[in-house]
Amino acid sequence: MGKLKKKTRNPGVGIDFKKVKHKVGKKLPRAQNDTDTNFKSRSINLPNQAVREDRSNIAVNFQNLTLKELLNQTSHHNDKSRKHSLVGLADLFGRHPEQLRLHASQVLGTLAERIVDGDSSVRSALRDLLNNSVLPILGSDVLRPFMPVVMAHVCGAMTHLSLDVRNDALLFLDVMMDHVPQLVLDGFLAPCLAHFCDLFSAAHRSRSIRAQSLSSLTKLLTALTSFLKRAFPEDVTPASAAAGAQATAAGGGGTHADMDMDYTMRSVRDAEAAAGPGPSSIRQQMQSLAAYPGMPLGADRMRRPQRPAGDLLRQLDALFRNAAAVTRSGRKQRRKSEGPDTADNKRHKKGRGSVSTTETAAAAKGGKGVAAAAAALAAVTTPAAATAAGVGLSAASGAAAAGLLGAPTAMAAALAAASDARASALRLVSLLMDCWLECSPTQLAISPELEQATALAMIAAACNSLIERLLLPRQAASGSAGQQHGVWQQGPPPSAEQRLALTQQLHDLAARRVAAHFPAVLPPVKPPPAVVEALVRLNLQSAELLGRFLPLLADSRPHHQPHNSLPAEPGASGNVALWWVPALVSYYVGALEQGLLLPPAAKTLSDTSSAAATAAQGMSAAAADALLMAVSVALGQLDDSAAARLMAAVAHFSARQFPRSGARLACIRMQHSLLRAAVGGRVCLADGAVASWLEPLPKMLWELGGGSPEISAAALLLLLDAARFAAPGSSASEFLSSALQPQLAPLFAVQLPPKAAKAAWAKYTSTLAAAAPLSGSGSGLGCAFSETSGEVMVLLPGAVSKLPEAVARLAVDLIYHTGALGAALLKPLAAALSSAALTGPLCLRLLDVVMARLRDAPDPALAASWLLTLLFGPQHGQRVLSPDGADLTASWDRQRALVDTAMMSLGRLGGAAPLLMVLAPQLTTLPLAEVATVGGRGARLQRYSLVRLCALALGEAAGGDRLPAGLMGIVPAAAALCGVEAGVAVALAEAGPNGTAAVLPYSTTFGPIAQLLAERPALAMAVIRHLLALLRQMAQPPEDQALLACVTLGYLPLHTAALVALQLAQAVVKLQPVRLALAASAADRECLARLVKELSETAHKLPVAAAGTAGSDHAAACSLESQRLLQTVGDLFGNAAAA
Repeated sequence: MGKLKKKTRNPGVGIDFKKVKHKVGKKLPRAQNDTDTNFKSRSINLPNQAVREDRSNIAVNFQNLTLKELLNQTSHHNDKSRKHSLVGLADLFGRHPEQLRLHASQVLGTLAERIVDGDSSVRSALRDLLNNSVLPILGSDVLRPFMPVVMAHVCGAMTHLSLDVRNDALLFLDVMMDHVPQLVLDGFLAPCLAHFCDLFSAAHRSRSIRAQSLSSLTKLLTALTSFLKRAFPEDVTPASAAAGAQATAAGGGGTHADMDMDYTMRSVRDAEAAAGPGPSSIRQQMQSLAAYPGMPLGADRMRRPQRPAGDLLRQLDALFRNAAAVTRSGRKQRRKSEGPDTADNKRHKKGRGSVSTTETAAAAKGGKGVAAAAAALAAVTTPAAATAAGVGLSAASGAAAAGLLGAPTAMAAALAAASDARASALRLVSLLMDCWLECSPTQLAISPELEQATALAMIAAACNSLIERLLLPRQAASGSAGQQHGVWQQGPPPSAEQRLALTQQLHDLAARRVAAHFPAVLPPVKPPPAVVEALVRLNLQSAELLGRFLPLLADSRPHHQPHNSLPAEPGASGNVALWWVPALVSYYVGALEQGLLLPPAAKTLSDTSSAAATAAQGMSAAAADALLMAVSVALGQLDDSAAARLMAAVAHFSARQFPRSGARLACIRMQHSLLRAAVGGRVCLADGAVASWLEPLPKMLWELGGGSPEISAAALLLLLDAARFAAPGSSASEFLSSALQPQLAPLFAVQLPPKAAKAAWAKYTSTLAAAAPLSGSGSGLGCAFSETSGEVMVLLPGAVSKLPEAVARLAVDLIYHTGALGAALLKPLAAALSSAALTGPLCLRLLDVVMARLRDAPDPALAASWLLTLLFGPQHGQRVLSPDGADLTASWDRQRALVDTAMMSLGRLGGAAPLLMVLAPQLTTLPLAEVATVGGRGARLQRYSLVRLCALALGEAAGGDRLPAGLMGIVPAAAALCGVEAGVAVALAEAGPNGTAAVLPYSTTFGPIAQLLAERPALAMAVIRHLLALLRQMAQPPEDQALLACVTLGYLPLHTAALVALQLAQAVVKLQPVRLALAASAADRECLARLVKELSETAHKLPVAAAGTAGSDHAAACSLESQRLLQTVGDLFGNAAAA
């Protein structure tokens, strides 16, 4: 049997303390309540704390830190400290902006170094600081000297090794363009474009997988598009451009010599402003290499290449390839000779891309690829640079250029080449087309993506901007943005041959690739709305890009294909094969007729086609404007059949638009540009095309009213230019005079029938009752308004009265160019002139235009009848109301100015005497000599017009010194009453505080009567006789004694009229022609003395009580004036005559 296992007792039972056995050499275990005394201490040195320091008299931020301390922290090793320092600077500049102005140099120099900071939060804080504080406070004038420093760091960040820094550098460039765009463009346009070329180059984008992605490309394209939009903004809208062209044509403009002189002087000033800072030795070398003869210092900064553009692009490509090949071979030979260790040791001495100005031997051997490539670029940029460098243009290479130029000269050549904006733009277009292929445009017809379509649209937009503003600027724009931004500052614009060569090269480079995928279509599977919008933008930008190459249709010279162009289509000859023109025309026609900016794909279902049409129906104003302007440019280059298709499509498109829509405005602008092109001989318009454009415009102007002044101005400009350039006797001229002219009448005013007067009068009286109680005194000049609806003329103001003054003047000027005026237009114009519907200056301008055109009236009776209505018509005595009850009655000053303007214009119609002879039978029937109408509005204007007309007729040499027989007895009475009315108006206006009338200024008050009597002094005695008869009528007491307090002469106060009559008699006696006539006749002197005595006696018989409380003052004034009259006659003709 085995041995039994010994049973163990329970260890936890009966044991209170466990006995621990200690062994020799072992450490005792640590007790549970033992305290650890092992710790380290360090001293903190705080010599001074800014938080507790008193800095009440120092400019500090919220952290109590000064500018110096914050600037020092911007270079701290900790990222958060650098960020917090920038935030503190923003707070400091907000509290104390003067600190930034005082220390601008130190602040900008320190902040510029943070542009390439490794932390993204620091760069973001720096952008906020520059955008919100630094740039707005300093302004462009203060920033100008520091721009080279800031832009050097921005351009350096654009070529940084870090992709994040490169992307943020574009954001910094946007900030600079937001605040100081002109400073960036004046001296840094070419470097910025050159750095964009580096960013889009394959070598730069192949550094990492993320740099090759489509999202990274989209960011670059967004930055480039934003930069180009700020660099070349739209200076003028098409409507204002058309208005400027119209004004230039109307004013005559300057001669070509003056324009060339202005262009030269402006170029010199811009070149002087473009000269930037830099070492004097480099600038001298640049000037000796690349400056034009006779141009100022710094002329090479914005120069353009003088060689043909096609040769420029091909030689650039070849020379860069040669330079790269020589560089690679030179590096291999140098490694073999020096050994691997030497090459590795010298690798980190220079940064990537640096050019040394001291290593002449290495540059001569071709070891520096950058210097060699820059020298090659400078060699092909200008012939002067190549000649100075000793490089043959036909066999130039990078190694030869670097060997001949040497290191310092190569550096100068590199700087000169980098300052050529056109060369950079040409290279940038080539790189953008490479990016076009990277975006896989063939995928758009199957499954388009938003990022892909957006990138392609931005590529096309950037190419359009570069071509329009830098490579092929508009020739007609003398003050375009390219010149303003220093692009075309050196020498005259390129010749026609140079433009054609560059257009051919750009066509092979860009148009062939774009046309292969134009237009983008709506795929069978309907994409999201954002993708549809991006595809529409792509089509519009592609169509605009292709339209720039339509001038090549007229080129018949042989065309060579470069190595990088797409193969020509089958059947293409040696000329430029624009095989995409039919597709472009079809796209334009579909977009205009059906609104298909995104046509459906072929062989798709019907619902897809309708969806495409529905998606494109809501064409925006910008899209319509861009489309129509592109069509207008294309019409001048296409053949007759294609142009006819486009013209019909434009007419169909215009008919479908609403009057207030932006598309209608774009259509009118496009038609205006076509009209101007046809006048210049660049476009041939079919007979009747212009008439079809003009026919709906008057109705559209009436519907618009004053709601859309911009559209109204565009329509009036189109009408005005069409009327100005219409040849006499042509179909357009006949259309203007017969069809268009009557439609213009409602635009000024429409006289409603008498049955509308009752409703208008009721609204008018209700308005007056609501505002204030009606005044029923019935006294005073001008109070004789209509009291019943039967004496009211209702006038509906036209659209011209609702337009701004400048736009309304276009409508007035249009009347002059529509030919002889007919009765359908003259009658509304007379009603408009007799009211306050139009402004005063506009009325005078309209009257001047009508008077200038009345001489061409086919029937002279029509002109006489219109003048009779204007000067003596019954509408002057009526209250003019609008249908809504508004008062449109013209004031007396306005009516008098209208009559004076008409009288001054009678010389165009043959003079006043013939008109007076024609109007005499009608004038004899008017109540011009009736005392009861004194002070009435209509009768007052009629008498004033008669006196002015008779005075002019008597003053004309051919008019004789006699009036028509029927007017001999009317004119003196009308003159007397006219003088009394004019004097009472002035007396009441200049009355004193107690109601007494002042002494009247004779020359201004009685001017028309004095002019009449100066021409015919024999009428003076007749005028005084009528004044005596007038006073006798005043002296007769009323039958009812209760009416003494309100006795008037017509509508004039009795005593005021008597006082004015005495003053008028005294003014007549003092006239020099009247005095000479009386001095020659004793009988007339005796008659005058008798009349004056009777006037004085009659003045004393006036009823005193008629004036109320002021009756005694008025009676005393009349008595005093009668004594003055007697004294004046006695002084002039002797006391015997006065006795």
